[in-house]
Amino acid sequence: MKNNKFIKFSLTVACAAVLAACGSSGGSNNAAAEEAAKQQAAEKAAEKAAAAEALVAKTKDVGAKFVKKTQSNLNVGEGVETNSKSSVSPTNMTVELHPSLDTIVVAIPLQGDAKQAYLEDFDFRGNEANTSGEHVLKHIYMNGTTKDTTRGRVDGESATKTASMGEKDVDGKAFVYEEGRLNYTRTEGKNVADTDHAARTNAALAKSVAEVYGHRTFVKGESETANPANDELNLANAPFTAKKDANDKYYTAGSKLDYVQYGRVTSKLHAVKEADLKDGKDVAQYGTKVASYGLYGQDGTEDNYFYRGVNNTPYSATLASDLKNIYFAPEAPAGKLHYQGHAVTYNLDKDYKIDAGLPNALGAEYKLISGTHVAADIDLASKNVTGNLYNVWEETNTQQQVKPHNVELANFNGTLANNGSISGSATKHDGAQGVLKASLYGAQAQELGGVISSNDTANNWGASFGAKVQNTPYQAPAVVTPPTVPAWGESTNQNNRK
Repeated sequence: MKNNKFIKFSLTVACAAVLAACGSSGGSNNAAAEEAAKQQAAEKAAEKAAAAEALVAKTKDVGAKFVKKTQSNLNVGEGVETNSKSSVSPTNMTVELHPSLDTIVVAIPLQGDAKQAYLEDFDFRGNEANTSGEHVLKHIYMNGTTKDTTRGRVDGESATKTASMGEKDVDGKAFVYEEGRLNYTRTEGKNVADTDHAARTNAALAKSVAEVYGHRTFVKGESETANPANDELNLANAPFTAKKDANDKYYTAGSKLDYVQYGRVTSKLHAVKEADLKDGKDVAQYGTKVASYGLYGQDGTEDNYFYRGVNNTPYSATLASDLKNIYFAPEAPAGKLHYQGHAVTYNLDKDYKIDAGLPNALGAEYKLISGTHVAADIDLASKNVTGNLYNVWEETNTQQQVKPHNVELANFNGTLANNGSISGSATKHDGAQGVLKASLYGAQAQELGGVISSNDTANNWGASFGAKVQNTPYQAPAVVTPPTVPAWGESTNQNNRK
């Protein structure tokens, strides 16, 4: 029995040793295989990241747009049915723009070898004062077709204009920045503080073909002639991008955006065939067509919400670090860049008194002070971008105490890429989800343009916006040279006494 036990024990030990050896050998092989797999995965991830970064490095990020239809059959990603849906997602603009910004592409062909369609004479020359809030886009097309025209330009074809133009009496109203205006929303009535300016209600917007702010919206000159892309006036062109004074907590003043243009322009492409449109400039691979403008909210039209610009922030593999060095002291940690601006919205209205869920004391008054504002922060340590769209309301209670409320319409989150582009998500005040596309402009990221749009293309909402950085570039303290202390003084007998 002892031998049996011994043998059994010995066999057990032997088997255990063999199994251990097998296990050890197998474990070693498995560990090596796992390590090799991890390394291979890491290499693939690195290759993928490098390829993605290389794409970012060579991609110009000059803007983005999305479409909200009004009973149109334009294909915005879900077929050619006539409806009032919006784009499935915003479309990026990656081709550098002509500096005049007097054209805007509104449709690309479903077939790859067909022609793109754009709006001509999106030209704000002649808009030389920012006191009316309106400008007329002259000699444009408005009836859906553009091919039957014989009215020639004074100086013929130029870099951005075809030789012919729209009929003489066909003009389109465009809403622009207005000095002193605080209400850029649709809200009207006795609960609006800005009683000097009529609200831009749906009824008012229905008479317009565009609502545009920012770069090249106040320019000298005549829009019929060639556009040399100069003579922009030094006037404020975008609301809520500055403080009126040191006590202005709401950023109610406007200022000049030098790079970003944003807003809405309406096209009329429903049931329009390529043959209905005249040939445009020969700038795309398969050519272009000139499309027609439309009136906001009119059946058979498309509202194009966009931002775009010139001098987009250049690619840098260390963009966030570069910006940190511009705006913060060398020894300081990476902080946040803060932007303030304005948004052109639709289906994002929210009334403070009814919907905000705040106490409604008897006798209290509620007034819209200003809107719609945009605030955004870029965390240069994490590259995270956060922000929101909001209107400023004031509540005055029965003790005549005034309390401000920022009533949020939507918020957004995103990530900064090294070419200055920002991608992320947006959330409406009721929880509906959407997407964010934005871009930085200027060598020091002085300006921000962006769009947010809903994921739901039927119950849609969205906005385009422009904003300006509120940080100032860091300046090292001046070196103070201490006064020179004389090395010698007057010698007297008194000084020589012990």
